[in-house]
Amino acid sequence: MSTLPKIQIDRSVGHRAQNNIADVRKVQIQLNLLLDPGRTSLVEDGFYGPNTKEMIGDFQSKVLGFQFPDHRVDPGAKTIKALNDEASRQKWKITPDTPKPVEPDKPKPVNPVNPEDLPKIVVHGPIDQKGGFDSYPAPVQVLGPTQVTSNVDRDGAWIMVPNGGERTIRLGISPDAPVQFVSNGVDENGVVRSFRKQELIKVTSRGQNLTIKGLNPCKNCKVDIVSNGRHLRLYVSVKPQRIVPLFVFHVEHGPGMKSRVSASELRTVLKIANSEILRPQCNVEFDLKDQRALSHKDIGKHLGAIVRDDTFNSKKDEWKYLRPFVNSRKFPQPNGAEPTTTVNLFIVRNMRSVQEEGKRPIKVWGAMDSSSGMCVMQDRSIGRFTGVNGLAHTLCHELGHLLIGQIYVHGNDIVQPESHNPYSDALMYSGGKGNKLYRIEIEAMNPTRHQPPPLVIG
Repeated sequence: MSTLPKIQIDRSVGHRAQNNIADVRKVQIQLNLLLDPGRTSLVEDGFYGPNTKEMIGDFQSKVLGFQFPDHRVDPGAKTIKALNDEASRQKWKITPDTPKPVEPDKPKPVNPVNPEDLPKIVVHGPIDQKGGFDSYPAPVQVLGPTQVTSNVDRDGAWIMVPNGGERTIRLGISPDAPVQFVSNGVDENGVVRSFRKQELIKVTSRGQNLTIKGLNPCKNCKVDIVSNGRHLRLYVSVKPQRIVPLFVFHVEHGPGMKSRVSASELRTVLKIANSEILRPQCNVEFDLKDQRALSHKDIGKHLGAIVRDDTFNSKKDEWKYLRPFVNSRKFPQPNGAEPTTTVNLFIVRNMRSVQEEGKRPIKVWGAMDSSSGMCVMQDRSIGRFTGVNGLAHTLCHELGHLLIGQIYVHGNDIVQPESHNPYSDALMYSGGKGNKLYRIEIEAMNPTRHQPPPLVIG
């Protein structure tokens, strides 16, 4: 019989250990050398999985007599010494009749593995490229030039996942590198549970891809991921589907001044708004309840060539002629979603808005009255052409004003009372074409009612 080689490992291997690929492979090879030839050997791939865990536990139980194996191999401890002992081969083959209970190995208190001190894993972003994601380091999470008053978890990547759905992000790691989930509250299958043992999310890895499945609504579930000595902290917000009821009025505000958006074009607008902007970023979507033509006879007045919104001069304000048609009905929401105000969209040919007292009205694409859910938008039609993309962007922008409010407040994060985001890539940027919703905006547009604390494992 050949002499058993001695192995040394730099870091701990096993349950809740760092599991460097080289150290795991050394332990797997040594276990296979000591294993009875009649038993199935481990695949020596450097990945700490359920088979390796079971084998370490079996070795500790039968060779060392551990009554409660800890499934760990620590440098300089009992298990590594037994792995380097030729006598362990025979002990493992013959199970002792009455093993004496022995205290299991415990991680050394000195130099514990701290994922936050490891080099960071680069995140290339979600493969669907739909937004609702902030990479590490996270961009500025404020919505204005003032500073927020509390930390909003800027120490890792963040992603929104629909409840019942899943999203995949791509990591900057080797496709063959094993991935471990090391944060408290995450089991070996990548499932995070609340203290009531309700499953919140499930995280799985395959190659460079990390797939996150939303199991129940939650806010900022934390998962620490380690691969080959590098670390990523990932926050996951699982959002229920939030439905925004929508009533649409195609306004004829004067002879020859009828909205030129057709019913089929409106369906295209809503499809773009839901599938390309709202649903992938915050799991919010419009639900068209009804649309109708609103003639100047229905209104009882010719509004002229341009509809004017003037909150500072009631005599010149023409929104008051449209307000009687606003619906304020309530509709049930999917389980877990916050109720929302019904949106009443009035599509007109042209409009002007007075945004400061004493100023002249200026051309705007749309305006929202947050108190009633009344929204007036220009039809963006030139001849026979209707700008459906521009309409979808404006409709989502105005919905943001309704759901977020004029003063951006989320938890303890209060920024200056501005109605627009100052960053040009943002959906809420004034007059811009960006579609990005920032993390704090997403949390405000589809808030989580209750955040269950994670289950503490071990």
